[in-house]
Amino acid sequence: MGGIKLGKIFGFEISIDWSWLFIFFLVVYTLANGYFPSMYPTYGVAATWAMGLVAAVLLFLSVLTHEISHSVVARGYGIPVRGIVLFLFGGMAQTADEPKTPREEFEIAVAGPATSAGLGILFYMLGGIGMTLQWPGPVVAVFGYVSLVNFLLAAFNLIPGFPLDGGRVLRSVVWAVTKDFTKATKYASFAGQACGYLLIAVGFGQILVGALVNGLWLIFIGWFLAGAARASYQQTLMRQALSGLRVAQVMSTDVPFIPADISVRRFIDDYLLRHDYSCYPVVSGDDVVGIVGIEQVRGVPSSDWDLIPVSRIAYKPDHSVRVSVDDDVWDALAKLANEDVCHLLVMEDGQFKGTLGRDSVFRLIQKKLQLGI
Repeated sequence: MGGIKLGKIFGFEISIDWSWLFIFFLVVYTLANGYFPSMYPTYGVAATWAMGLVAAVLLFLSVLTHEISHSVVARGYGIPVRGIVLFLFGGMAQTADEPKTPREEFEIAVAGPATSAGLGILFYMLGGIGMTLQWPGPVVAVFGYVSLVNFLLAAFNLIPGFPLDGGRVLRSVVWAVTKDFTKATKYASFAGQACGYLLIAVGFGQILVGALVNGLWLIFIGWFLAGAARASYQQTLMRQALSGLRVAQVMSTDVPFIPADISVRRFIDDYLLRHDYSCYPVVSGDDVVGIVGIEQVRGVPSSDWDLIPVSRIAYKPDHSVRVSVDDDVWDALAKLANEDVCHLLVMEDGQFKGTLGRDSVFRLIQKKLQLGI
């Protein structure tokens, strides 16, 4: 996963996308300068900033708990969870597989909103206890705000548009009725796009009546939801196109081996300019010692091309860029999602058998979709 890794909770790796930092500071600023001063005008600047910071942290923990609940239920059904990433509009539990039945889909989906509603009740009760015991006003105010936001988070996620939780509930219902997972995903995706376009229309309406900031937010959220809904359906089609395929059926076996001791210039002249591969295995004897491609060459000044051997600029392959001939192509594609990985090394019994790149996988997907397979 990209972004900043925070550690593990219940065995799930937690990361935050860089976009999340923007929204976090925006929430703190908005609460400290807008919401809390308007709701509690007697509090000073220091108090409202402290309230904004604490409320934003509790909001972060609430969203994280929401995603952990999805992950715990998914893991209970035997679905591997690679980790949880928090980004601009919330979070996502990154599962390695789809639910196997409509019931699994339904229970995994509703776990999040149910958890958010439970947190809303918890913070509401804490606020009530605080008022009874006469806790400091800022503490009670923060609990009240976080309670409200958790109820809103639960309600928003129940919008019946994929990939929101409500869209997944809709998919589970359609799946149960039609017995067709792909068709259910298609309908849920269309619902998600419709919800996104509706939010965009409402946003434009808000701008027309003078609510510029609220309107822009609705447009941005609607655009994001519509795009995510389309991408989710496309991902389902890709998964279906690759279903049951082994790496051995897709890998390339004719990629030239690059001797470790040749110069960068010779590599460019004899391989990069003559072949249409993005990456090449670098070998010393029978061992693959690295992978080299155009990105590594671009980091070398042209004046040094004759002086530097390829082995010096090749990046060392670790387990993250190795797959077996019997691995599932869909699982291998997840490794190729990393921008730094241009090709995977296909190994069998410790021996190099070939490479697997994005280009060969996507060509296969395109052909299968064109053929209607």
